[in-house]
Amino acid sequence: MKNSRQSVGLQTRATQLLSLKTGLLLGMACLSLVGHTSATTPVPPILTDSVTKQSHAVMGQRDPVSKLPEAIQAKLAQANIPTDSLSMVVQPLTDNAQNVASTAPQKPLFSYNADVPRTPASTQKLIPTYVALDSLGKDFVWQTKLYQHGFVWKGTLYGDVIVQGSGDPKLENERLYQLLAMIKAQGIKQVQGNLIIDNQQFDGVDFDVNAFDGKGLRPYNAQPNALLTNFGTVEVDLVPIAKPNAIAAIKPAKASASGSSATTSNTSDLYNEAANLEQIQSKPSINPKDVAAYQVSLKPALANFSMPTTLQASQAPCNNNQDDWIGTLTSAGLSFHQTASAFCGEQKRYLTFPDGDVLVKQQIIADWQKILPNFTGNIEFANPAVPYMQQAKAIPQALPWYIRLYLKYFGKPLTPKLVGYVASNPLHEQIKDINQHSNNVMTEQIALSLPLYADKQRISTYPKTFAYIHQWWQQKLPQAQPPVMTRASGLCRDCRVAPNSMLALLTLAYHSPNFTVYRDSLGVAGESGTIKALKLRQPNNPAIGHAWIKTGTLDNVTSMAGYVQGKSRKWYAVVGMINADNVKNNSNAKAVLDEMLAWTALQ
Repeated sequence: MKNSRQSVGLQTRATQLLSLKTGLLLGMACLSLVGHTSATTPVPPILTDSVTKQSHAVMGQRDPVSKLPEAIQAKLAQANIPTDSLSMVVQPLTDNAQNVASTAPQKPLFSYNADVPRTPASTQKLIPTYVALDSLGKDFVWQTKLYQHGFVWKGTLYGDVIVQGSGDPKLENERLYQLLAMIKAQGIKQVQGNLIIDNQQFDGVDFDVNAFDGKGLRPYNAQPNALLTNFGTVEVDLVPIAKPNAIAAIKPAKASASGSSATTSNTSDLYNEAANLEQIQSKPSINPKDVAAYQVSLKPALANFSMPTTLQASQAPCNNNQDDWIGTLTSAGLSFHQTASAFCGEQKRYLTFPDGDVLVKQQIIADWQKILPNFTGNIEFANPAVPYMQQAKAIPQALPWYIRLYLKYFGKPLTPKLVGYVASNPLHEQIKDINQHSNNVMTEQIALSLPLYADKQRISTYPKTFAYIHQWWQQKLPQAQPPVMTRASGLCRDCRVAPNSMLALLTLAYHSPNFTVYRDSLGVAGESGTIKALKLRQPNNPAIGHAWIKTGTLDNVTSMAGYVQGKSRKWYAVVGMINADNVKNNSNAKAVLDEMLAWTALQ
């Protein structure tokens, strides 16, 4: 009987313990559900890059570090980064040749905190570039157009000329000039009217260029514009001037930027994540002791803009990394804070213009003065309240009476006539520029173009842009948590993407007809793009030449995402994100992500 009571007592206590354990587990589950952000609820903005303490506290229990391969665990410990600051996932991809239609994800090789929304930095560019590729097609082009609106009589246009933007992400200065010059191909030698700049296709997209990090001169802070030229920047060229008795030395070396693939022929290369790649310099062509000053020039030429034509040279050591070296740039002019070192040689600097509308207007004024020197009309922006494309011009009194009589009774209402256009590079080339060189303003241009050309709206805004991306996401990836975006390029501290969501996008792209185009837009590890430096960091990393990767960097963010082909020839999608204080300056942090590439390449 005693043994029976003891047995019943033990069973009762076991039942109580089981009930208690079940209650605790249910409570933890409820807390975890409350802590998770829903797929449609935006994450509240965070004012600093440091997101780990605030976001991780509400995300439930972390994945155990043991889920990570030992090699990655070792790198994480060496970097002294909190384990909950890292998210990482590696997933095999079904061979397209065997399973074209299926985009169902396979089981990851490993997954660590992959559902935690992170600040992605520039890896976010993978989202709008693929959405555009899927929505518009790889051969889509933008057309910047020129119209004449009026009557032409004996070489004079009695009416207006209209230049209409399209959102072209890469409209060079020379092509804008060529477009404006097409007016002369119509036999027009004079214009008795105005030149109208129509860039109203993007509305409310300007911002303070200093707002993000206080470094508004740097080209990664440029504003989008429906008539964007030269990436929203001006090029400042400094050429050494020799003293009168100096012997000219060596031919200038080909310009290059340290740590970058930038070249003088492609300014988009300068829109790199590295903060100091906005200048290019060459080896001095003149002995620095013989440099008297620098010749200063500006591209494009701007009307109503003042700047010195020469700059004094100093014998101080060359230090182009000083943030305030160049001086002050306003809509009215450029002034220098200090002299330039003679040891820097010939230099090119690309500086963000503070107002995109003023930039395009002053450039067009300068160009138009060359094309039609006798023009006396106004150069002004289109009035959104006046639908000029449907507006008929009145018959000008300057025409002979019999012409006016004929037009009055037999002529048709004269609306704007297209007289020329310049087409952009196709979309697949544009996204390669973006993803290889991390071009921010080009990303904004492509994203803002989606409501215009994919959704057929007349005007694009940021709210419309992100609404379109959200709608696309819900249609294409309904099971994946949508990203939270306030800037398309990833130059934002309140943007959030869960690594599993990025993985879903990469998987979808892998199974699309545009996969090769999309993959080839990414940098090849150790060879091109922003991942080229992998070969400098780890010369023997097995991912070199076998990984196609987009990187991202902010003060408190380092990230990588893309594709790796393992030694088995199988394809893998990889995503790694670290959000931690001052991680940009932690030399060991990027090694954690490099090890992710290496580990996957050996599979």
